[in-house]
Amino acid sequence: MAKNILIIDDDISLRDALKEIFEGMNYEVSVACDGKEGEASCRRTAADIIVTDTYIPGKDELETIREIKKEYPEAKIIVMSGIYKGQGDFFQVSRYLGAIACIGKTCGPDDIITIVNFPLDDNEGENRGY
Repeated sequence: MAKNILIIDDDISLRDALKEIFEGMNYEVSVACDGKEGEASCRRTAADIIVTDTYIPGKDELETIREIKKEYPEAKIIVMSGIYKGQGDFFQVSRYLGAIACIGKTCGPDDIITIVNFPLDDNEGENRGY
């Protein structure tokens, strides 16, 4: 059975690139351009993991994490940001709300694949900081 990934990002280029990478690895991939669309997508298709940008239109990432975790407590969420330095507090709050990892968008494709694959196989569901 294919694993399901939801990508929430308003950057269409990044969203499409991640979608192509994970589809090439036989994942079922859903995409959303904002928090509201991301939540609706979760209701349509259960995602094993959600990769979300920090700054998304509609609902901010923190509110999106909170709402998704309330409805789907088992959801494994990874937060991405184009601005990594100086966001320690923001990432700490993301982890507190249930994100399992926080990464910079400057990570290469191999790094993102490793981070996404790790929590899919993690039975503990521990919070990870990358």
